[in-house]
Amino acid sequence: MKLNRRSVLGLIGTVGIGSGAAFGSGAFSSVSATREVEVNVVGADGNGSEIATEFTDVLVDASADEVALRDTDGNLITDPSTLFPTSSDSLTPDDSTTLSTNYVSLIANDVSVVFGYDTSDSGGSDERLMPNSTYDYSSGFFKLVNNDGNGTNFNVDLDTTSGLLTGIGGSTNSYSEDVSAGSVSDLSATLETGDSARETEDLTITITEV
Repeated sequence: MKLNRRSVLGLIGTVGIGSGAAFGSGAFSSVSATREVEVNVVGADGNGSEIATEFTDVLVDASADEVALRDTDGNLITDPSTLFPTSSDSLTPDDSTTLSTNYVSLIANDVSVVFGYDTSDSGGSDERLMPNSTYDYSSGFFKLVNNDGNGTNFNVDLDTTSGLLTGIGGSTNSYSEDVSAGSVSDLSATLETGDSARETEDLTITITEV
C-alpha cells in the first residue's frame, strides 16, 4: 500500500519507478522491457520539503535517454530541470559544490522514475530498455547530500529486494553510508533487465540521524 508522507509522521515520501508501456497480452517482447521500482523513504522527522531544503536529500540523475519521471497525475516528465531542485533552488552543502538540474529529489517530489518509457501517446519517440541486458549508470546516478549547517551527520541506507538494481555504490543490492554535514556522496547503479517484459522491485531508503 502506498503511504502518504504528508499524513504520517516520520515518513518522508513514496516514489515509484514506473513503466510507460502497456502490454495488453502480458507476453514478453523481444525488443523492449520496462522496469518499475517502488521507493519508500523513511526514518527522518519533519516533512519532505524541510528535509530536502535544510538537511539531507537523496537525488537521482534523470539525464539518461531511457530515464524519465511521472507525476501523480500520470504525466510523463522528460525534462528533470522542471522538478526540485531547479536552477533557482539552493541545495548545496557549500559554495564549491553545485547540483545539476538533471538531478531530481526523491524526497521533495511526488514522482515516479521511469526506466524505459513510451511517449507515442504524445507524439514522441520510445526509449525502451533491452531485455537480458545490463545498464551501468556511473558514479553520481544517486547523489546523497547533507546540507545541514549545524553539523548533524546522517546515515543513508539504500536497500533493494528483487534484484533489478543489482548494484548500488559498488555494493550488491544495498548500500549504507554515514554522510557527514556539508558533504555530497556520488553512487553508481547497475540495472539488470532480465527476460520479462516488465519487472518490479522495492527500494527502501532509510535516513537516520547519527
